[in-house]
Amino acid sequence: MMNRCKPLIAAALMLIGAAASAQELQAGRDYTEVVPHQPTTDAKRVVVTEFFSYACPHCFSFNPSLTVWVSKLPKDVLFERVAVAFGRQPWQKPAQIFYALQALGKAEELSPAVFGALHVERADWQTDAQIMDWVAAHGVNRDEFAAAFNSFGMRSFLARGDQLATAHKLRGVPTLVVDGKYARMIDDNGDFGAQLAIVDRLIAKARAEKAE
Repeated sequence: MMNRCKPLIAAALMLIGAAASAQELQAGRDYTEVVPHQPTTDAKRVVVTEFFSYACPHCFSFNPSLTVWVSKLPKDVLFERVAVAFGRQPWQKPAQIFYALQALGKAEELSPAVFGALHVERADWQTDAQIMDWVAAHGVNRDEFAAAFNSFGMRSFLARGDQLATAHKLRGVPTLVVDGKYARMIDDNGDFGAQLAIVDRLIAKARAEKAE
């Protein structure tokens, strides 16, 4: 009987430890609380939203670590991305690229390449035609991309991205928001693993709150 109890005791201790760890998070130091809390796209799961821009060099530096982290998220966590422009003209076209690729189901596949083109290859995308040439060279149907890129709905996507950034009171990107409640702006200090560990704890916090 004692042997059977040991796994249960160990599991209980792990849960207690996780709860204690979540309680140690400090607002203002580890995260910023979003006030008021914002609705998410899935009430049943913990939604993690990255606000970013392809044009942001900090987002580019963070993306490889983020990609690995996202691949390991549990099934009860939904990861989403929102491209923002913050009213900056140079960031508008990159946001359009993201939303057009997203409409075609190609955003996650091609995001590393888009980042690389802008920040490593220094792509000179002065015209829409140059953008179309690039995506076509990367296996995307040119006509379908052009239709999405220039669609009437694109204005709504761009406006919504900046509206969400304002509603979440973002100070910069990249920022990860957990369940519309807790925002962690990622510092470009090279230690992305430690910062993502804090986001993991925020996910645990949000998960526990859903269970209450």
